[in-house]
Amino acid sequence: MSDSIDSLGAHDPQLWFNLPGPDNDVVLSSRVRLARNLMGYAFPPKLSSEQEIEVRDELIRAFQKIPGAFHTLYLDKISPIERKILLERNIVSQEFAISPNKAVILSEDERLSAMINEEDHLRLACIYSGLCLDEVYQSVDSVDTLLEDEVHYAASLEWGYLNTSLHNTGTGMRASVMLHLQALVMDENISWALKIAGQLGLQIKGYWGDDEDSLGNIYQISNQVNIGLSEKEIINSVQKVIVKIIEYERRARMELLKMRKTELEDRVFRALGLLRYCRMISSKEAIELLSTLRLGLSLKIIEGPGIETVTALLILSQKSHVQKMLDSFNDETDNKLVDYTRAKQIRRALEGKDV
Repeated sequence: MSDSIDSLGAHDPQLWFNLPGPDNDVVLSSRVRLARNLMGYAFPPKLSSEQEIEVRDELIRAFQKIPGAFHTLYLDKISPIERKILLERNIVSQEFAISPNKAVILSEDERLSAMINEEDHLRLACIYSGLCLDEVYQSVDSVDTLLEDEVHYAASLEWGYLNTSLHNTGTGMRASVMLHLQALVMDENISWALKIAGQLGLQIKGYWGDDEDSLGNIYQISNQVNIGLSEKEIINSVQKVIVKIIEYERRARMELLKMRKTELEDRVFRALGLLRYCRMISSKEAIELLSTLRLGLSLKIIEGPGIETVTALLILSQKSHVQKMLDSFNDETDNKLVDYTRAKQIRRALEGKDV
């Protein structure tokens, strides 16, 4: 186990965003997170600094005893930019990234991650490309079972796993799916989709930006309730809604292609032209254009890079990732240089070259 950010190999072909997955024309990723706390310790908000270190070290030792290659990143030993890379990949939360006595554990392929001393002592998560909640749950549950042989979780026969938040009490599980819903946005039906998900007990929020105006038209849908439900019931309830939203999005795409084909083609080819030939581009513009390019590829309006390439670029074109490419871990890095490097990275990727 190491404490180096070098373990974040952005272009490793085994990372989730570089891989194909089921229904990946609409679904970027499936993620399952388990919240756990250790017996004998107060919940994180009440821990002293010394107790935080004890919890951190106990959980790191537990990971060292289970099979698999894991990297440990001590948050107070890496730079602010490196912490932001973890944040941009949705591995850590905003508050967690700036707090002391925290650690992140990552599997070699980065599909499994663990936040230690966040809102709970342990937040164990697994993410795969595409719609595959069952497979993701099986992966994270197998690691959770091995950890439970090494540490004592706080649990109750009546309430299940005990957690800081009442919403997480029970299974402690949050199942979430990241969706690209550009057609529902374009035909002004996204508010209706948000409402339907909410009525069915799920939470839907913008991945980048506001809930109803998410940058790149990318949204995350997850369960809100744990108490009284089994893990399987939660997975099934989320999956059922996701399948319907995928159906609505695909139907909206076909309707756009039928009724507004020229407008849609113009939008896609403009995005392709800008991405292929621009020499400077901001993160916001890149995400919006890549989203449109992704839609064009899924509808076969254009041929070229795989959807996986565009999905990876949505992650890798964020500011801190570009700064890492420049080997510049300084927040004061010239924004023009970042925008120039981002544009170059995107052009090379669309040409099928390594970035």
